[in-house]
Amino acid sequence: MPPRLPLTTASLLNGLSERYVCASCARKATRSLTSPRTEPARQSKHTSTAPLIRLRDGKPRRQAYAKQDIQGLPRLARRHASNATLASATAINAPSSVPPAYRELHQKLIALQETAGSYVDLARLQLAARSLEGDDPVSGPSAARKLARVLLSDALSDEERWEQEILESIHDGRDLLLRYGDTDETVQSNPLVKTLNVPSPYLRRHKLEILVTGLSFSSGPSTSNERRALEDAVLVPSLTTPNSQGGRVGFVRYPVHKTILVAEGISSAVQYGSLPPGLADGGNITAALSVPLRSTSGADSAEEEASANSVDIDLAVHALELFRTSKANGAKFSKEWQTSRVGTLAEWMAGSAESTASGLRPAVRGLVASVLSDTSKSISQAEEAGNTTVIAGTVSDTKRQSLESAIASWSGSSHRDLQLNLDTAFATSPSWRRTTWWRLFWRIDDVTVSASDVLRRSWLTESEQALAFLSGRILETGLATPEQLRDAAPQLIKGSEPAEANKAENPAQRRESVAELLQIPSMLARVQQESGVNAQFSPPWPQSINLSRQYMIRTLVPELHRKAQALLLTSLSTIGGSAALGGWFYLATGGGGLYESGAIVALGLVWSLRRLQKKWSSERESFAVTIREDARGVLGEVESHLRKLVGEGGRATVRAEDAQSWQVARQALKECEGALSKIETKR
Repeated sequence: MPPRLPLTTASLLNGLSERYVCASCARKATRSLTSPRTEPARQSKHTSTAPLIRLRDGKPRRQAYAKQDIQGLPRLARRHASNATLASATAINAPSSVPPAYRELHQKLIALQETAGSYVDLARLQLAARSLEGDDPVSGPSAARKLARVLLSDALSDEERWEQEILESIHDGRDLLLRYGDTDETVQSNPLVKTLNVPSPYLRRHKLEILVTGLSFSSGPSTSNERRALEDAVLVPSLTTPNSQGGRVGFVRYPVHKTILVAEGISSAVQYGSLPPGLADGGNITAALSVPLRSTSGADSAEEEASANSVDIDLAVHALELFRTSKANGAKFSKEWQTSRVGTLAEWMAGSAESTASGLRPAVRGLVASVLSDTSKSISQAEEAGNTTVIAGTVSDTKRQSLESAIASWSGSSHRDLQLNLDTAFATSPSWRRTTWWRLFWRIDDVTVSASDVLRRSWLTESEQALAFLSGRILETGLATPEQLRDAAPQLIKGSEPAEANKAENPAQRRESVAELLQIPSMLARVQQESGVNAQFSPPWPQSINLSRQYMIRTLVPELHRKAQALLLTSLSTIGGSAALGGWFYLATGGGGLYESGAIVALGLVWSLRRLQKKWSSERESFAVTIREDARGVLGEVESHLRKLVGEGGRATVRAEDAQSWQVARQALKECEGALSKIETKR
């Protein structure tokens, strides 16, 4: 793709090393620098200070020049008597380039754009607002078109129709694409860009196409990302196209190989000064600042004081017209052409089309290298952003160590709670004392209530409360989610399936259970009644202690009650049998064996009571040992689960898909760089 000529800003005072001045002062200062041999008509052209290049950033100009009384000052001091100031481009402060008669209307149009942007045709509204800025509302893009005309014109031939079409295309409203071709050829209409066939030897010889378009950017301090975005906007301009009847516009990106930033006028110089330094360094982007460069006598000529990017487009146009008027003006034409520095831009553009020894044009090579460089930067930025996100989402080691200490403290206090509270409950609890062996005869039904009361009141109650607080700290640091904390429920007792599960289910009963599933409240009540667990209670901390307690109440306590009943029944049976045997012996001896009968009854009674005492005490001790061991197991599982969450949780990792995409992109980029290096090494 050939280079383009975008419409941008210029730094007029960068070339003349002067401060910003108002329009009237600039005219006077320019007249003082103009050669005495210059005709008045040419002099008026060089003194134009209208903002010929506009940066269409959707905002009005922010320039207001304070005028001062400078009539009594010397000529040199008069050039610096008026300083430029910047004013906010709001509905109150309109740009100074708007004539006073149109300023109120301009402010209202800008306010309409901000408040009713979805109801108006934004493209036409912005065009109307720009048309109010200055006496000549369409003079902005003319500098770029004049430069394109001068570059493509043949000085040896007369002026052709296409030269005027280039200048008149500014009224079309579209961007302009210049390519080699016969003017009689039919060009397909395009809403994005106006294509113009130009039979220019320059385009044919160097195989170029030139795109003349605008550039939008916001002034102010620029960061590296903003600089890169601006560079992309310069090398890949966006062409606007309407896409609906409501006035909305769309954008089509049009990449180019090289770009010339063309600017003319003080307002363009102000906007050019806000560009990032080094943007127009002459690589793929350069600048053309249209300022008067007509040579004068002396060491302080305007040509010598001007910057390297300064050109004099009007002087080049004058030289072209002068040579076409008479071929005898060749020497003057050559002098003015060299003074205008337009030939330097022509050489810079043509250099991009010359093939190297490897057959690859510098513009193409630069484009490929720029694309590969930008791709490498994008991959690096993506990797850096991913790693930054991982680091930001990872909990620090300091917080982990603090939580590790808190878990260790909780574990120690939980074991002390288990030892002290259970010992106290088994030793002094009134509920547990009701289960002594000699009270079984009249309190056999209190075994379940007493054992359940011990579990509910003394089995890791304080530890469960402390666990809720510790879980809150873990959730606060982001090391785990409530679902992960709830997954700490231990494997209670293997093979502890209820006996009912082994029984064959009645089909009618199963159908009834399925029907009951549709009644959610009744089903939840039934689950709580059968298991003791509230299915609706789901706190954000491990439920291991609560579930283990409910499990023991539903399994160990009924088993203890069953054994108590069996031992009591055995004792009563033994006592009854010994009493019957003693009575039979008494009757068999005819009343003579009274003492022997009493001895038999007493022996059976003592033996059964002793057996009941021994067996029941063993069962109670076994129950106490079981719940202690279960408590230790639950505490161990909860502690290990919490330590695992603290050690492994809260560590963000790069997604495997992202890492793989970066690796694939790096490999493809490396292959492209290798292919480019092979082409460059060919001779």
